[in-house]
Amino acid sequence: MGSVFKKQNEIVSDTETGGRKAFIYRYIIISVIFVLVCILYIVNIGRIQINGTTAVNKESTENYTTRKAAIQAVRGEIFDRNGVPLVTNEYSYSLVFDYNAMANTHMGQNRAILAVLSVIDEMKLNDLAPESTCPLCGIYPYMVFDTEKIAEGSTGASRLARVLKFFELNEGSTAEQLARKIAERYSMTDKEGNPRFTPDEMTELVRVRYEMAVIQFSSVQQYTFLDGFSLDATGIELLTRIKEQNIHGTDINVSYSRVYHYPGYASHILGRIGKIYAENVEYYTAQGYPVTAVVGNSGCELAFEQYLRGMNGEMLITEDENGNIVSSEITKEPEAGLDIFLTIDIELQIAAEEALKENIGYVVKQSAKNPASLDGEDCECGAIVAQSVENGEVLAVASYPTFNLVTFGADYNELAADKRFPMYNRALEGTYAPGSTFKVGMAVAALTEKIRMDDGSTFNSNTIIDTKGKYTYFSDNAQTPKCWIYTASNRYRTHGKINVVTAIQVSCNYFFYEVGRMLGIDNINKYCTLYGLGQSTGIELAESKGILADEGYASARGESMGGENTIRTAIGQGFNAFTPLQINVYISTIANGGTRYAAHLLHEVRDFGSTEGKITEPEVLAKLDIAPKDLATVKEGMSKVIEGSTTVTSFVDFPLSIGGKTGTAEKDRQSNNAVFVAIAPLEDPEIAVTCVLERGAKGAYASRSVRTVMDCYFGYGNWAKTEEAPQ
Repeated sequence: MGSVFKKQNEIVSDTETGGRKAFIYRYIIISVIFVLVCILYIVNIGRIQINGTTAVNKESTENYTTRKAAIQAVRGEIFDRNGVPLVTNEYSYSLVFDYNAMANTHMGQNRAILAVLSVIDEMKLNDLAPESTCPLCGIYPYMVFDTEKIAEGSTGASRLARVLKFFELNEGSTAEQLARKIAERYSMTDKEGNPRFTPDEMTELVRVRYEMAVIQFSSVQQYTFLDGFSLDATGIELLTRIKEQNIHGTDINVSYSRVYHYPGYASHILGRIGKIYAENVEYYTAQGYPVTAVVGNSGCELAFEQYLRGMNGEMLITEDENGNIVSSEITKEPEAGLDIFLTIDIELQIAAEEALKENIGYVVKQSAKNPASLDGEDCECGAIVAQSVENGEVLAVASYPTFNLVTFGADYNELAADKRFPMYNRALEGTYAPGSTFKVGMAVAALTEKIRMDDGSTFNSNTIIDTKGKYTYFSDNAQTPKCWIYTASNRYRTHGKINVVTAIQVSCNYFFYEVGRMLGIDNINKYCTLYGLGQSTGIELAESKGILADEGYASARGESMGGENTIRTAIGQGFNAFTPLQINVYISTIANGGTRYAAHLLHEVRDFGSTEGKITEPEVLAKLDIAPKDLATVKEGMSKVIEGSTTVTSFVDFPLSIGGKTGTAEKDRQSNNAVFVAIAPLEDPEIAVTCVLERGAKGAYASRSVRTVMDCYFGYGNWAKTEEAPQ
């Protein structure tokens, strides 16, 4: 069976058809929103002309004012490689009081506020009103403070202090004094202090004016009467009644929120949107963003902001001196943001995340069977990455523990306090010693460089090294480097005389100590750079560069990269530390014969409503010519790691040929980190997968989640497709 992704562009699937329907639906929704905004203004103008409400004095007909109103653009949406929606928009509407459009007099504003409140009350829509921040209780003027709302140290108390200062009152002022001051400031009373409205109306006006003072109601800050209503029959009736009554100052805001179709999955990748951070205001405003704009703050929302952002439109509104709209003109059409299609497959992503979680649980359960400590009982975190070997596309990238974007705001304090750092993307930012997975790269380097052995021969696939367990070339003491088999069970065994294929299979440290010494640190680092270890992968999200230690790095630590530090580096220990993505890029580079592609998440960008777009072309970052016979040698070793292995049992019944390598990286006073890499099919690899389990004890343990990802990718096991099943 071939890759389930291989021919995705050759098949018109139900998913693609559904994607087109989604495009059409979204296009209709946006069109309706845009037309509605225009109609609201046009209806108002028509009503003025028909009913004669523009019958102002001739002398005043030229006293017109103009103002600009923004027509909000729609943000682009996010899909997986197959067109499955991941992040889309949900639209809602708010009824607001706009400082720029309100009447010129306090009395006119008061009447408008009361008119809006009356409509809301009559339609029983008070549940859609934002929660009141006003601590004034009772009926005007006999009002008192709600002590719970202004408890010492509370937000309500600081707001009250700010309001008292705004109205030039002392901190010890009573509620009644504040209410009367508000009424006086906004002409709710006459010169003698007598109310101009009923007690209930006075009460409502005072409370609204208080809340306006809290939010600093102004030309840049609207006051919201209702928030989050829909354009159903009730919503349309509300808009109609507001416009029919010609309530000056009211406006309708169209807003959207992001809908996450797979809550809890791909959270580290997708990211969040929000208001512009204070430190970034200058950057965004220089690009034409209003200071109140919503932008991507993390993940793909941030990385692809240039595509996802829409460009707001602009309407020029002309009003007479009474606030009546006499004309409106769209001076700039809004432009919807572009849609982006990621390289990930959401099914594979979910499989990876679930497998990673299960794998960690498995390690902890296995540790319970062993009375010894530091055997995986402290395993809590990990990461897994899957990529196309053919072009560097990231098919899945998971970090555990994770979080839910839907409930992120409510969960933030708990997430921030979690010592496992669930918001940390370990796949791209966590750095780990590669352990014995590094030996594959050292084998390729030694074969390609044709290093000279001590006996004068050239290293090749047939070269035999007599591995003696304890590597005494540099020293012979308690700290002398040793092979794992030499120290296992204190039997002082060796792997004997072996070639490179067997050395990879049995993960012989001694063999690669010798190879590392012959290569030298400069050659080791040259090949690491070609593999992409300690280098930027090209991924569009934030990533760590890792550590590729050289003489300068070691010197800063008071050490040298020569001697034993070089040979420890050759087996994946030492100072080096790489991200799971870097390790996967490295193994992909070897698997395809030496071409290092930039890792990337952006598959395609499409115009809003389009079914075709610009596909991201693979980018080659480095090129290493690995001789076919040398690549075959290394692949044979990786195959033998799995075939007939008594430790890597996860692939016993896997239908395809596969190559892998375990890595167990030592940790001080903690369980060892577990690393596992794999490629498949072995003859012509399509996919490379890397799993790292922090404190996972044994590299073989990490193969479990890799097997699950491989099953999902190739359609085996629970992901098997039948001829009758819909594709």
